[in-house]
Amino acid sequence: MPATIRLLTDADLPAYKALRDAGLRSDPEAFTSDFDTASALPAASYATRLGQPPDDHFILGAFAPDGALLGAVVCERQARLKKRHEATLAGMIITPGARGRGIGKALLRQFDRLVRQLHGLEHIVLSVTASNTAAVKLYEGAGFVRYGLLPRAIKLGERYCDKLLMVKQL
Repeated sequence: MPATIRLLTDADLPAYKALRDAGLRSDPEAFTSDFDTASALPAASYATRLGQPPDDHFILGAFAPDGALLGAVVCERQARLKKRHEATLAGMIITPGARGRGIGKALLRQFDRLVRQLHGLEHIVLSVTASNTAAVKLYEGAGFVRYGLLPRAIKLGERYCDKLLMVKQL
């Protein structure tokens, strides 16, 4: 059955935190946050990411028919006047068991609809671990294009990961 895509509310924060913590643990190279620091935060610490357009930030979630949170994507808009034309896709997480089922595509389609409601917004930027070819392909399929590479953007022990920088013009 298809997932239901909707904006997260305060009631969803424990599920979002659990999803995020699981992602940080299973795919540490995909995040600039680390598991130990983030997992110590209370679920309520993510409330600042909640909103509903025309708010400048929001979290979209993909829910299974049983109510389980399968994935999420975060939008954060720049607050500074000279950067108000830009928003960041600040994170996307899909549970490993839900990958390859079109949930990421569905989240990005709804994300696109919502960001287009933000007055004066001209483009969305994101960074993605360059070696994550499935994520890069997903973003390119949603209209994002590469504009740069940040070498050694993340350090995991003695290993480094590059971040691919991408933009989508609205």
